[in-house]
Amino acid sequence: MDKQGSKQPKDTEQLILEAAITEFSTKGFDGARTSTIAANAGVTHAMLHYYFRTKEKLFERIFKDKIRYIINMVISPMVESGGSIKQRIREGIEKHFEFLLANKELPIFFITTINSRPEAYQEIIGEFSSIAHGRLNALQQELDKAHENGEICKVRADQLIGDIASLNVFPFLAHPMLMAATGHSDYDSYMEMRKKEIVEIIMKRIS
Repeated sequence: MDKQGSKQPKDTEQLILEAAITEFSTKGFDGARTSTIAANAGVTHAMLHYYFRTKEKLFERIFKDKIRYIINMVISPMVESGGSIKQRIREGIEKHFEFLLANKELPIFFITTINSRPEAYQEIIGEFSSIAHGRLNALQQELDKAHENGEICKVRADQLIGDIASLNVFPFLAHPMLMAATGHSDYDSYMEMRKKEIVEIIMKRIS
């Protein structure tokens, strides 16, 4: 299964992207080496450069792909899908959590990026700001409509997305500490428990 959840075999480009996420996450942009990425992906250095040309382009591709995926596959369905707003929010939370399960290095990658290359982070985020604002505005309209109909309490879309992101991301940053502190040893069962708990927290928040 690839990082986006499909069952197609991983191709060369996907292998390079996965190896690059790990390299950037652990070493930051400046410390990352394309030679190491190529070796970990099982390809030649020349093959990596054939696909991505430079380390900067490889970095930008990862960042843009993941942001686009989160917007299109997590936030947009809360607005565009059928069903009640509560059901759409529940599905959005679960999709985001499952996306992180398939991309465990991603939270560290984003944090490392913000710290080591803030200018690149701001530039890339800027490209998506109008799309993100449009989705948030559409979600706010849906939330306001549901509130007027008595389905949920008054909720701000930006705060709701912030709550979901914070609750979903934290277990992936701190799971060794959390599991040790709570006595859990099975990673998969612990994460499934966290997903259910987060859904319940958000559902209670909006009810």
